[in-house]
Amino acid sequence: MKNKILITILIGILVSSSLFASTFFDDNELFNPKVTFKPISAKIEAMGGAGLATASGSDAFFINPANLANRKFSLNLPSVSVTVFNPKRIIDKGIIEGITEGEEPAKLALDFLNILNTGKGDILTTDIATSFTASGFGFGLQIQEQLHNYDNSIDTNLFAEINVAATVGLGLRFSIVRNILSIDAGVAVRPTYKFFSDAINASGLISMFADAEDHPNPEQEFMKNVGVMAGMALPIDIGLNLNLPLGFKVSAVARNINGNFSMQKYSESGVWINEMLGVVGVDPIYDDPEDESFSEVTIEVPWSLDLGIGWIGSFGKFNNFLKPSLAFDFVDVVGLAEKLPDDPNAVWDHLKAGVELKLLSTIGLRAGINRGALSFGVGLDLFAIRVDAAYYWRELGAEIGDKAVDALTLRVNIGYDR
Repeated sequence: MKNKILITILIGILVSSSLFASTFFDDNELFNPKVTFKPISAKIEAMGGAGLATASGSDAFFINPANLANRKFSLNLPSVSVTVFNPKRIIDKGIIEGITEGEEPAKLALDFLNILNTGKGDILTTDIATSFTASGFGFGLQIQEQLHNYDNSIDTNLFAEINVAATVGLGLRFSIVRNILSIDAGVAVRPTYKFFSDAINASGLISMFADAEDHPNPEQEFMKNVGVMAGMALPIDIGLNLNLPLGFKVSAVARNINGNFSMQKYSESGVWINEMLGVVGVDPIYDDPEDESFSEVTIEVPWSLDLGIGWIGSFGKFNNFLKPSLAFDFVDVVGLAEKLPDDPNAVWDHLKAGVELKLLSTIGLRAGINRGALSFGVGLDLFAIRVDAAYYWRELGAEIGDKAVDALTLRVNIGYDR
C-alpha cells in the first residue's frame, strides 16, 4: 500500500504540470543558489554547521580541504543521507499515521501541503556519495536530489533540483616548529552539474488524483509541459589551517571561486532528456517535440571567505574513552564586516558553533547553534558501519526568527570514516 501511495503521488506530480503554464525560471530568488553544491552532513548539522577546523574524512571536501593534510584514511562505499524538513509538523498532523492506515493519497497530500511555510522552502533532500581519502589526497563522487516548495500564500508550487559532482582534493602540511606549530594548505576542485525543473502546480497535483484516467501517458505530458534548466560549473575551494599547541587550530576557507554556472533552459524537458540519452547512446524516449531550441543563462554564485577556530582535545590513552572537540565558524566574513558596526546583531547571523563529545571511540554526542537556531545529534561508529543522526532548525528568513524550519537528517556510511 505504501508503494502504491508513493507511485500515485509521483504520477500526480508529473501530470499536474500540464496545469502550470507560467515559468519561474526568471525568479532569481528561487534558482540562484548561494553555494554551488554542498551535501548535508548529519555530523556537521548536529554541530550547528560548524567544523572548518575540526571536520575530517569525507566532510573535509566540503568544509575545508586543508583538513586533508591530516593524512587520515577514510573510505565510504557508499554514504547515504536523507533529510526530511518539517518532521514535527508531519508527525503532529498525523500524516505518518495516515500512510500506515491507508488513508486516501489526495487527503494526505492536502494535509502535507498545509504544513508548508510561505515563500521558498525545502521538503526532502537525498545525498548519495562515495569517497576516499588518504595521505593528503581525496576523491569523491556525489549525487544530491532536493525537492523544494514555493508557496505564495495563494498556491503551492514544487520544483526539483539535482546536483552531480566529482570532487578532487589535496592537502599538504608544512612544519614550522616541529610538534608545536604547522600550516596546512588545501585545495578542492569540484566539477558540478546542476539541474532545476520548472515549478509544478501543487493544487493541480491534487486534482489529478480523480482524473488520472484522462491522462494515459503522463510521462510524455510531463516532458512536454515542464521546462528544465541545467548546466555546469567548476568551483574551487582553497583552505588554510594554522595548527597551534594543545589541539587549537585557526582556519580560513575561500569557497566557490569560479562558481558561476553556465546553464541552458529548455521549454520542454523531453528535449533535454533526449539529449542526455543520446550522450550515452540510448534511443530517445520523448516523442514529437515542438520546441527543440534552448536559451543560455549564467547563474552567478559569489565566492565567500569563512573563518573558523577549533579545538580537539588530546589526552593520550584517555582519548579512547573521552575525546571532546569545539568548533566556532564565522561564515562570509566579508559580508559580516560590511554590516558592522551598524548592525551589532550581525555576528549572530554569521556565527556557527558546535561541540562533540566522543565516548569510548564509538558514541558521539553533539550539539550546536546556527544563526541562533539549535541543533542536536548523535553518532554511532561500528567500525565498518557508521550511523549519524541530527535534529536541528534552519533559519530560512532574512533575519533571525523570521522563518525557522526544523529538519531531521539520517546518514549511514558503509566503510571507514573517522
